[in-house]
Amino acid sequence: MSTSDKRYFQHTLHYFPSVENDASRVTWAHAVNSREKLEEALKSPLMFIEADILIGSSSPSPIMAHPPHTTSDLTFSEFLKEIKSTSKGLKLDFKDINALQPCLHELETQKDNINGPIILNADIVRANPQCAQPIDAQRFLSESLAFAFRVIPQLMISFSLGWTTIYDRTSNSYTWSSVINMYRTITKNDNYSLFNFEITFPIRLSLALNSFEQLHWLATVTKSGLTFWSPIDEVEYTNENLIRLSKFREHFSRSLIYYDLPSPFDRWINENISKPNEKDICPSMKDHWHTTTGQEDDVLVSDFSAVLLKSNVFLRTKQTFDSTVDCTWSGTIEFLSDASSQSQAVLCYLAETEHTSKAGMTITISKTGSVEVVYENSQGSSQSDESLVFPSYAYAFRIKDSISTIHIEISSLHIENLSSLSSTPTSIELTVFLDTNRRRIASSDEDKHFHAAVMGQNIEHMSSTNHIPNGGIIFSRLRLTQELISTD
Repeated sequence: MSTSDKRYFQHTLHYFPSVENDASRVTWAHAVNSREKLEEALKSPLMFIEADILIGSSSPSPIMAHPPHTTSDLTFSEFLKEIKSTSKGLKLDFKDINALQPCLHELETQKDNINGPIILNADIVRANPQCAQPIDAQRFLSESLAFAFRVIPQLMISFSLGWTTIYDRTSNSYTWSSVINMYRTITKNDNYSLFNFEITFPIRLSLALNSFEQLHWLATVTKSGLTFWSPIDEVEYTNENLIRLSKFREHFSRSLIYYDLPSPFDRWINENISKPNEKDICPSMKDHWHTTTGQEDDVLVSDFSAVLLKSNVFLRTKQTFDSTVDCTWSGTIEFLSDASSQSQAVLCYLAETEHTSKAGMTITISKTGSVEVVYENSQGSSQSDESLVFPSYAYAFRIKDSISTIHIEISSLHIENLSSLSSTPTSIELTVFLDTNRRRIASSDEDKHFHAAVMGQNIEHMSSTNHIPNGGIIFSRLRLTQELISTD
């Protein structure tokens, strides 16, 4: 079973017809962790009650509190008794894994008294290594899923799966490592049953504004949504930040993004609800690139990015071309920065469509900065050239194959310590002159068609902490253009 299978889940927005399937219209009561706040929330017009749950210091029973607080005047049992007459939704944020099972048992016992949808929330992955320890992801998912299947369809259950986060100058985004770790965590073992339910990923505004492509990829490949949240005054209300925030709205269905933001961002969301989406013009990678049958869970493609999770799996162009065209393709390559192996590499090549093996021009770009071009044809002839660019975990590249020559431009991205650079350049251009009598322009190849493809090497690396692989290679904004070869 994979995330591409059809789902049969209940849509939370269908419970609130007044929002007209627009998640931005949903309103929230925050941190309802006391009797006073619960009373205020029940009297308000707000649609969802969000509350935090943990085991208190003075009782083994779950209480409503947010760390570092360990006491409360409201237990979870009392909380449920008070909300039984309401039609509001509940978002239950579990801060302590030991509070989960008692609460799920009580929810099941009281299911006849619960009217609104329930969102089960927990931070199950770190956004970066400096963040606080998340709760036990596999225990949360297994126990919550078992509960959810027992109580549906009487209760409307969905999941909100987040990261523990901090925000400072060195940790200001959701990295590719963190979103891929989330994907691997929720698809590990038997967790694919999770995709029978609606999923949203709660994202901290200060980090999300710098992470559009990462979060868009994660939401796309899991067919999930996002929920923006933010501490008060953490993010400046600037035009630049509003443009970044609006980009999410432009590229997501309105039914998929909740906004739980403080003023003045909440006001801006309300004022812009009715404005039509205006996408920027960018070719979708999903329209032009795909993988081969059987590799769909290891090559995951969104509009802007593709992630290879294993070695020796292929990302290929859907369109093909013959010996009458020049081919130019470009994009960026990123190696996961926390993957320890320096032997990771990307192979870019042209291959005949009827063959699965690499045949033709092959370009290897290594994490160490080495670049090698090899051409092998069916007659056994080969040529090779190589160069070196300053090592980085990310590179921009442009490759133009003009039959008789291959021109390659590669630049190192995200370079640190520029003052300590050696004589190795941060960008290179390499032109390889080929024997055209043995390239695809030869008479024997006139009727053959070719495609461009990429493949990763030495991707898999196992985390020592959670036994989840942490390797991966990311391709962003890959584009391929064709141009007829001049016969002059």
